[in-house]
Amino acid sequence: MHWIYLSPHLDDIAYSCGGLAWQQTQAGDTVEIWTICAGDLPEGPLSPLAQEHHTRWGVGREAVAIRREEDIHSNEIIGAAHRHLSVADAIYRLHPQTGLALYTSSDSIFGKLDAAEDELVNDLAQHLRVALPADASVVVPLTVGNHVDHHLTLAVAHKLERPLCYYADFPYVDKYPEQVDEKLPPDVEMQLHPLTPQAIQKWGDAIAAHASQLSTFWPDETSMRAAIQTYYLAYGGLRMWKNS
Repeated sequence: MHWIYLSPHLDDIAYSCGGLAWQQTQAGDTVEIWTICAGDLPEGPLSPLAQEHHTRWGVGREAVAIRREEDIHSNEIIGAAHRHLSVADAIYRLHPQTGLALYTSSDSIFGKLDAAEDELVNDLAQHLRVALPADASVVVPLTVGNHVDHHLTLAVAHKLERPLCYYADFPYVDKYPEQVDEKLPPDVEMQLHPLTPQAIQKWGDAIAAHASQLSTFWPDETSMRAAIQTYYLAYGGLRMWKNS
């Protein structure tokens, strides 16, 4: 099998599917992780929202370069190839006409995609229609948590006009489990994937490789590993949904 995971950010597949992706590579499957929002920062001063994130992460303008290196290391742990697309993270994106920041608060990045990004959605979909191999199974986020970059990724995927698999956005799904049923398309069936203890260990390793991001969700690595173990045991496997 050939799996291509579409990741909104440079850590989302490690968070949501790292153990499963590792297990797939161990079974001989080809796994690729394509990150949509892996592009460089824009020129000029950063918005207050972007500066706030950089302060929390303990980084400066080198943030994206650091995150890309972390992602490469994480994907090496998983055994997956990586592809970094050139779209900037929502905290950096500017209005195509005014040049002002599109998303200026935490509330705005956990909401609807700005209508000014419709052209970006279309351009990305056109690119991926050509770039994605016809035989690949494409795996996309359900958008649990409602981050705009997750909405961007799913909006692009739905324009591809091909079968899709869906993953629950961890760790947001821990906080908003009810959103899974709200966001599932009507024509999908759930597949439950048991993971070996080694796969769960590698899942934690892949997340830990994104060291600059860990404090966004957990106080330390031990808490993160406990969280993925609890999440996994709650369902007896990792859930994925596939077009039936």
